[in-house]
Amino acid sequence: MSGPTDRPPTANRMSLSTRIFLAFSVMVACSGAASFYGIAAVTSLRHELGFLRQRALPMLDDMRRSGTELRGFDEALQRAAPHDLEWVVRFVPNARPYPRVERILARTRALRDSSEPPRLARLLASQPLPLPVLDSRLAALRGATDTLARMAQDKELVAAVGGFAGAKNDAQAFDGLVAGLQRAITERRLTDAARIVVEIRRMIRHVHGALGMVERDFEQTLDARFEEAERSESRLSVLVPLTSVLALVISIGMLLAMLATLRPLTALTDVVRRFAGGDRKTRAATVGAAEIGTLAHEWNRMADSLALREAELGAQREDMARSERLAALGHMAARMAHEVRNPLSSIGLNAELLDEELGRGPELDATEARGLVRSISDEVERLRGVTERYLDRARPAQGEPRRLDAAEIVRSLTEFVRSELERRGVTVHLELARGVMVEADPSLVRQALWNLVRNAWEAMPGGGDLWLEVSVRRSGSGEPTAVLAIEDSGLGVPEAQRETIFQPFTTTKDRGTGIGLALVREVATAHRGRIELVAGQHGSGARFELELPQG
Repeated sequence: MSGPTDRPPTANRMSLSTRIFLAFSVMVACSGAASFYGIAAVTSLRHELGFLRQRALPMLDDMRRSGTELRGFDEALQRAAPHDLEWVVRFVPNARPYPRVERILARTRALRDSSEPPRLARLLASQPLPLPVLDSRLAALRGATDTLARMAQDKELVAAVGGFAGAKNDAQAFDGLVAGLQRAITERRLTDAARIVVEIRRMIRHVHGALGMVERDFEQTLDARFEEAERSESRLSVLVPLTSVLALVISIGMLLAMLATLRPLTALTDVVRRFAGGDRKTRAATVGAAEIGTLAHEWNRMADSLALREAELGAQREDMARSERLAALGHMAARMAHEVRNPLSSIGLNAELLDEELGRGPELDATEARGLVRSISDEVERLRGVTERYLDRARPAQGEPRRLDAAEIVRSLTEFVRSELERRGVTVHLELARGVMVEADPSLVRQALWNLVRNAWEAMPGGGDLWLEVSVRRSGSGEPTAVLAIEDSGLGVPEAQRETIFQPFTTTKDRGTGIGLALVREVATAHRGRIELVAGQHGSGARFELELPQG
């Protein structure tokens, strides 16, 4: 590898971003052109096939069905005998030749509006053959008056029908014939009825013939458009894959060119990987695009700087490690000092009471003396266990949980510190629910309660009230939990310190260590419980609630 240089390479090269932009532009142009043509062709073909199958063919079927039905009416009227005229008068109104023309005309106009392909398809795809001018021819048939004029000249027919007064076109004349046929049959004028039937057949054949011509023109146009759609589909099946393959080939070529352009980056990555693996002497070659060459040059400069600073960082790491070890030792020492300090005052007070009891001589109360000795001994034993755990593990132990009566733990602690509380002018109020069992280590729970009680009496330097409560509460999951609450009548915790009150070395007291509440939270966490500072229920003092799962 070449060594580092003081200045970045200044060779006249095309930048990496320019190369990527040009390659990407070619790929996008080729892919876009192929996609645009394919979309336009497919859109045009889909529209054409949808138009033919969903609109044009049903329209053609309607024309054929109307022609077939009119031809059926004509044949039925031809076969009708004179005695069948009453049947004929009920049959003829169903022919409705001109309303059929009206219905087909309405569909024809809607069909013409939807025959053009979308604008995108008209840009590239060939235009389909226009539909024949069906609506004008059908409108002329609907508004024709030739048959009316001819029938108005036939005096015998006019007399048989009763006149064509009010008829303006052939459609109204057909309605007049039907009405005249009904009157002639009612009046038993069979000769007039037969003459009217002949005219009705003639009008039905006239309409049927005109519809047949329109149908043939329409069918020829649809056949031509179907053939053109088939040819478009054949061309599309060839051109779309061809343009796609061409775009793919060009894209692959551009990709290969980009890989060749980015190859120096791979070499630079390998240099960085070897440098990270410990080879501090490796350096990158400043070749390739302008950005890659500049990057390699800057990397070489950075590697040189890192090599110079590595020795300094090693010394700093050693200093930091020493500081962290000392901080950990100080933290552990502070925790141990806090745990040992809490019960010392009560042990000292019990020792003074014991000394007073022993000094009474013959009036010595042996039961009271033994109780004081037992309290001192139990607390000393608990402190010995605490110190052994710290020395064994250098952290708070998880304890040995067993099934305990929560009220009994609180009552035992209260009896031990009662003398201390009385000396400080603190009145204790106990509200202990019976039968509240917890699965916990008694020493750790007692330790947590000790810290909370000590904080409570220190918050009331002039005396006050202390409430210790045991109750049951439903957790968010619906499971019952034991709640051990301690509330004092002091001034409470300032609002600004409520968020950080459980963090280590955070305290509201002038001589506090900030360890007690942190230890309480650790005990709660170790027992899958929690400790919370909540609003007081007996005043404005601090109220702490230790929640533990029921055992």
